[in-house]
Amino acid sequence: MKANAELLRLDRVGVSFGGLHVLADIDFSVGAGEIVGLIGPNGAGKSTCFNVVTSIYRPDRGEVRLDGQLLSGLRPDRVCKLGIARTFQLVRTFQRMTALQNVLVGATYGRHAAGSDSLRVAHEALDRVGLGAQAAREAAHMTLSDRRLLEIARAIATQPKVLLLDEPMAGLNATEIGQMIDTIRRIRDELRVSVLWVEHKVDAIMKLCDRVVVLDHGEKIADGTPAQVVANPQVIEAYLGEAPARDPIA
Repeated sequence: MKANAELLRLDRVGVSFGGLHVLADIDFSVGAGEIVGLIGPNGAGKSTCFNVVTSIYRPDRGEVRLDGQLLSGLRPDRVCKLGIARTFQLVRTFQRMTALQNVLVGATYGRHAAGSDSLRVAHEALDRVGLGAQAAREAAHMTLSDRRLLEIARAIATQPKVLLLDEPMAGLNATEIGQMIDTIRRIRDELRVSVLWVEHKVDAIMKLCDRVVVLDHGEKIADGTPAQVVANPQVIEAYLGEAPARDPIA
């Protein structure tokens, strides 16, 4: 597949819970090798969007396709095997399992069932996020920052085509945020994995993403380059309030 060819596509996706419209005709795509930010106020529909892509929720209308294949209606485990992996806003590591055991889950049940190579795949994933030395540590004894990195290691061990990151910087300090930014950049550059990234650290999103999609009250109000989005009056009014502060993020 050529670089930036469309890989993940949401087409007129709508989701309602009772009479509440959570997503309304959402259209956007993620290209091969792209990092796409998904931002908006709390309640805008970002996590619902992730749950639709991973088939936790089935949309009322519209469809989701990965590399042209329809995902809507498939079981979440099948979506994972086809090439979608995710992390969660509230960290969901297996607390009484070691870091290596956590990541082995991804290697064993991911897109290419690794079989006898599962151990190698898991160790490589831990090394890639900087946790190789903590392979034998129980997740319960790891810092929040390291558990967030562990979730990413488990996700990339599934060998995804698209990685969904749900606020991986929540609760992190400035040093840990810098480490997370380096990790996301490295995963894209070295593995050529596309990334769809929900985040409230807008300065990081604008620095690292190729494109940014903005949701507000379940509707898409912008889709463009970071420069286009920060200058969009509708985005400023609904979410930014002002241009994001400059931050010494490399």
